[in-house]
Amino acid sequence: MNQIKLLGCIEFFNKLKVFEEDVTTDSERAQGYLVVIVTYEYEGQSYKTKRLFYKEIASQGSIHNLSQLQSYFNSPIYWLDIETHDWPHGKGAEIEKTVIKDMFNGDNSDFEKLLKLIANNRSTGFLQEITWDGRTQMYGHNFENNNHWHDLVKLIQYVIKSKGKMPPKEYFTRLVFKWHKEGRDSLSPDLGGRKMIWDLLNNIKAIQTQLSKMELSKILLSKKQIILQGPPGTGKTYTAKDIAYRMIFNQDISKDVEIKKEQLKQLEKSEQFSLVQFHPSYSYEDFVRGITAKSNGTQIEYITENKIFAKFAEEAHKNLINSEKAPAIISKEKWLNEQFDKFVDDLTEEIEDKGKIEITKSVYLIKVDVDAFRYKGVSGWSENGNRMLFNDIKQAYLDENNERQDIKHNQKLSGLARWHASYYIRVLDLFRKYLKDNKIVFIPSDIIKEELKKYILIIDEINRANLPSVLGELIYALEYRGEKVESMYDIEGDNSLIIPPNLLIIGTMNTADRSVGHIDYAIRRRFAFVDILPDASVIENTSAKALFEEISILFHSKDTLASDFKAAQVQLGHSYFIVKDDEELQLKAKYEIVPILEEYLKDGILLEKAEKVILDLKQRFDN
Repeated sequence: MNQIKLLGCIEFFNKLKVFEEDVTTDSERAQGYLVVIVTYEYEGQSYKTKRLFYKEIASQGSIHNLSQLQSYFNSPIYWLDIETHDWPHGKGAEIEKTVIKDMFNGDNSDFEKLLKLIANNRSTGFLQEITWDGRTQMYGHNFENNNHWHDLVKLIQYVIKSKGKMPPKEYFTRLVFKWHKEGRDSLSPDLGGRKMIWDLLNNIKAIQTQLSKMELSKILLSKKQIILQGPPGTGKTYTAKDIAYRMIFNQDISKDVEIKKEQLKQLEKSEQFSLVQFHPSYSYEDFVRGITAKSNGTQIEYITENKIFAKFAEEAHKNLINSEKAPAIISKEKWLNEQFDKFVDDLTEEIEDKGKIEITKSVYLIKVDVDAFRYKGVSGWSENGNRMLFNDIKQAYLDENNERQDIKHNQKLSGLARWHASYYIRVLDLFRKYLKDNKIVFIPSDIIKEELKKYILIIDEINRANLPSVLGELIYALEYRGEKVESMYDIEGDNSLIIPPNLLIIGTMNTADRSVGHIDYAIRRRFAFVDILPDASVIENTSAKALFEEISILFHSKDTLASDFKAAQVQLGHSYFIVKDDEELQLKAKYEIVPILEEYLKDGILLEKAEKVILDLKQRFDN
């Protein structure tokens, strides 16, 4: 079945709820009837059917293998009462008029629309699509005509919830597969081939990986930060990249090796993606913000810089703000950036020619950095002067600041800009004069509104660092997205930091590594923890799968696994067993799998009784 259609069906049945109420009277029960009223709930709306009738099959005609059915189910069997509901026909009843109209009293167009989503004349209903594989051409149409629909819904919902397991036989008690000349047959697979049921189970099983990815994406979007935890080799980092790729590019990473390589390269180049690996010596100054020594050619200068997290958060926040702006504002900002770049070029040439530009009688522009002018006075200033950020001048222009007091009270500007408003207004006036002298005026252009993007930061081995020390005030900011928090370091007079809601964080954590730091409760409650466990189903090589099963026994026996540990924390993951051939398995076993098992033995994770198994493995793969 088409994956997109199947995912749509699963989403529908996850939203749909059905509740059955037994309303059978004593008189009806004595005559072999079962009567119910069913409530359907979907997207906040609730609908009730009229009284729906079943009849005990012993009291009905046209039943194939009656005694076999009674023996198999060993309980009363009620099927759709064909005398009350004239649904079944050799060529199939007209679903929308004969079946749907018979399910409720009066006129209920909204309920009718919902029922048509389940099944309809065009066979495009979710019930029809999810069970279409395996339906026979001869009997396929009979499925909706021979059964009350809520029983079919319950069966499908069980299969979805159980991730493709065969439902218990009680789910089939009321369900008819087909009607032929010998009578009606049960849907139970134990009483016939029922390819349709097996195809349904297999389709749901096959989509589980996709559903897991979707579930992880939903958790991440809801919580904003998650930690993928599990033993070594379960593909935590790969899963994190897979989630990131899906969220940034709105598609999954391919199973094709070459395409996958190109997609991962594309991810690494994306401005919306960043990956950092923590280690025990990692600090706040490495991750968030810190002081850096830089040479300006004549002397060492100590400046505060945003590091990987603060830079990334700044880009995400900029995108968030721009996505909320009208196209006209974005058009003006684009124009302003272009004109200001030309203005900076002019001043750069003038400073190179004259050595400085006077902004007051005692203060001058002396140099141009990549993102700021340098200015200083005649005396009492540092040799390199202060930095006047281009962004402050541009923001003041957009905000139409015409007086020193306007800049002084403009909270969008840096602290230094407000403090030195007298100098900033002079440079802003120089820019306005540049525009006037060159007869430059703003002409709106067609600009497409900026799209809100998701920015994904992966923190590999997140628990290897001292998290309270590395995160600092970010512990608060993680919970209160969009709010300013104060850093211990300021940049250009501003010590605030913001984690915007479009910045999503995925951490990975090896649960078998006992050398790592403890994640305290304050941090733990801000993350959603998701287990990424060993999965034998992804191992295709027969020898590798057999070895995986052999080794997994060590982690599921109290004789070989120390009581302090659980298999979910330490069992070797499937990635160690994903190989092209037996030769690659030989190498992985010798140089990766056995050494880890020996390390586990030395660390007391595996007990003494595991030693013989490990020695046998070593001898087997040393040859």
